[in-house]
Amino acid sequence: MPDPLQMFIPLRKADAASRLIYGYATAELPDKSGEICDYASTKPFYERWSADCAKASGGKSLGNLRAMHGKIAAGKISSIAFNDDAKRIEIAAKIIDDDEWRKIEEGVYTGFSQGGAYVKRWPDPDQPEFTRYTASPTEISLVDLPCLPEAGFELVKADGVSERRAFIEPVAKAEAASDAAASALRDWLAGNVTSDCEAAETIADFFDALEHDLNADPIHDTPLSSLLARLKAQCVAALQPRAAQKSGSLEARLEKLAAQGEAARKVAADLAPRLAELAERVSALEAAPAAPVLMPGFAPVSKSGEASLEDLAAELARLSPEQASLVLIKAAQTQPKRFG
Repeated sequence: MPDPLQMFIPLRKADAASRLIYGYATAELPDKSGEICDYASTKPFYERWSADCAKASGGKSLGNLRAMHGKIAAGKISSIAFNDDAKRIEIAAKIIDDDEWRKIEEGVYTGFSQGGAYVKRWPDPDQPEFTRYTASPTEISLVDLPCLPEAGFELVKADGVSERRAFIEPVAKAEAASDAAASALRDWLAGNVTSDCEAAETIADFFDALEHDLNADPIHDTPLSSLLARLKAQCVAALQPRAAQKSGSLEARLEKLAAQGEAARKVAADLAPRLAELAERVSALEAAPAAPVLMPGFAPVSKSGEASLEDLAAELARLSPEQASLVLIKAAQTQPKRFG
């Protein structure tokens, strides 16, 4: 799958009366990423993309225009020209969406960005520090931070008055402000990040917010201390819910463990008397004498249960001789006795 491509190009002009904005879709110039779009190899892909859009719209649009590479259809490309001499693709875009046009007038959007994929990339033969590439576009977007260095455009108001709007400070000033902000924020974070929070994540989020603010709002004269105070407040607000969430989670776990411990104590209390009773029964069984070990072929005889010879003779006398003989034979077979 081709790598995604997003290259930022500054606006050149905006016409409030017709809601047309002018600029380049791409140009063969180095950008801040150290890349150069190769005009000759990219041109056929732009021609194909524009022709497909014109066919799909019945000639009403020469390209799809979105906002911040998102799902909002801000307008359409109304004209496209391939300037072979300057090696750039010049476009005019008509803004249909009211909210998106207000963002242009207020200076929120400062340029175009081509969205698509890299077809191929290779080192620039004349400038090895740069990488050339062939682009295959899928859309053009309005964006708030152009990548090429010539940021700024001419705004022609509805009454015909033109004014030049610049959006990027001198590089040295911006870098100095960024370095000062980074130093101040590092000092503040060192004393304010608590053990309940993920310090690395917090610092990363914090500096992302700082970079966004410096890039999005570089022309305002707000003192750096005011910017830092605002970012500190945002960081504190972000930290507090995390700490509370972790604390609440810990309390819930402790409550669960306490409930489990109480249930275990109740089970132990119910088992205690049963174990005591079982122990008494085992002790009684251990104290009872064991039955004698019998040799094979022998049966136990209880002397206390035996009748006397006189009693036996009396019983036999009441029987007939035949009955008495049978009784004696059966008794001898079931209760054998050996005499030494």
